[in-house]
Amino acid sequence: MKTSIKFILFASIFTGFLGPGISCADGLSDLQNALHRLQGTNSISAELEYISVDIKGEGDGKIHTHGQVKVLLEDDEHGLRVHYSREVLEKMEQEALLKAQDEEAETKTLNAIDGITASELHSMLSVSSSLFRVLGQAQFLQEEDTYLHGKQVRQLRFSLPIEFFISDKKIRSYVRKFKAEYLIWIGDDGTPLESRIEFSGKGRVFIFFKISVTGSASSQYQTVGDRLVVVHKQSASFNDTSLGVFEYSELKTLKIDRIH
Repeated sequence: MKTSIKFILFASIFTGFLGPGISCADGLSDLQNALHRLQGTNSISAELEYISVDIKGEGDGKIHTHGQVKVLLEDDEHGLRVHYSREVLEKMEQEALLKAQDEEAETKTLNAIDGITASELHSMLSVSSSLFRVLGQAQFLQEEDTYLHGKQVRQLRFSLPIEFFISDKKIRSYVRKFKAEYLIWIGDDGTPLESRIEFSGKGRVFIFFKISVTGSASSQYQTVGDRLVVVHKQSASFNDTSLGVFEYSELKTLKIDRIH
């Protein structure tokens, strides 16, 4: 799974009563103020469930690789800790043995562990800094009043440059077309409720390798004490390349246990 994830990431870089209307409020300032306010460091613990699906090929030749695991997270003045239960550790050992005997054996736990990184886990438990980085590169386009789950909210629309996804200048030179949009829904006081990124791109390396990629990532947020936390994050990408078709999706769900 780890190799597959790296390939997908490499491929991806080529990669209201009056009804809805333009809002007069300064939603961007409200959002920035809310992010400043929600950078707390109160102690928190939560259970994370991570599910992933990696698909290679097309039609009857599709190969599915699944990942699934639950871990306990704790973040406090001592830092971030990830706890693996005895059951998870035993599954990892069993799957490692199965993999040694049969390279095609199903190893959901090991596959999922490969998809968990400390930086992303920390960001889920305290996401304000990550959102500031997005806003630092995004170009504000529009604010409008709309509805989210039956409640009136404000939607902010941004465009994102290719540099947000690809830091390497040489790799960016292979990209022929690229487009990315960022949407974030905020409450009355500017607190983020949900966000969504959509992107698409096409590129070519020399004359023999072509790639077309589309993808999206959506997040739902919750205020926990003085923190802004990601409680639901879902992403997917579809990559059509000279080497074949590759699809990848993942879901992270966070259940807050307690705060201190």
